[in-house]
Amino acid sequence: MEAEHPLTRQIRLAEVGIEGQARLSRATLCVRGSDGSLAEFVYLHRAGIERLSLEPNLPAIPFEHAALFRHASTRRLGAGAWRALGQIRNVLALSADLR
Repeated sequence: MEAEHPLTRQIRLAEVGIEGQARLSRATLCVRGSDGSLAEFVYLHRAGIERLSLEPNLPAIPFEHAALFRHASTRRLGAGAWRALGQIRNVLALSADLR
């Protein structure tokens, strides 16, 4: 049996498709700050973004939903996932409003 491409499920999404995945692959994105930056980096890498830079000294986009998380570790994970999703939506030219 032939192995499936690791991003096949993502490519099947109407919001992504082959063209969207190509845009993600070509994108150059910056992960800023330190709160949740590792989670953000991993999410973006696993989405197929090949060129990522880390800028821990630049301020990260504030995580508007931080108060909903009781523990710091889950708050960091949530912040990273939320910012990664925003960057992916920007690359795909989808509405970036995640509220």
